[in-house]
Amino acid sequence: MMNRSKGFLVVSSIAGIFILVYGTSILLRLLFGQYFMDGGFSDLNYLYLALLCSAPFVLYLLFFGGNSERASKVISKSGLLFFILFVPVNCTLVIEGKEITQEVLTRILTVLPVTALLLVFVSHFLKARCQKIENKDF
Repeated sequence: MMNRSKGFLVVSSIAGIFILVYGTSILLRLLFGQYFMDGGFSDLNYLYLALLCSAPFVLYLLFFGGNSERASKVISKSGLLFFILFVPVNCTLVIEGKEITQEVLTRILTVLPVTALLLVFVSHFLKARCQKIENKDF
């Protein structure tokens, strides 16, 4: 795998999450005729959601991204898992069509970033464990 710089990984992580959040929003609008958040595409809560969900990826890279090849693998795997979780959750919330109260919005803005954080660190520890197993002589 190509060795990428930490800066490139940070920028691509942020861009990937923004594309995921806003892309899902556009796609669900086209499919179901409504947005998840009441303000539509220009609702600032989409921006907050994207920033909060990208924070675990950026923090991981800043604190544990010394080996950029390993960090790239951890970020890509946890990003894929986050994508697999984010899209159905967002889709379900749009299909339900319930009014988004401040309480529900606060829960979403808390649960999704915490989920991203858990996925990043579980991927990190699994990658470390797999490398330890690969390096042992049997």
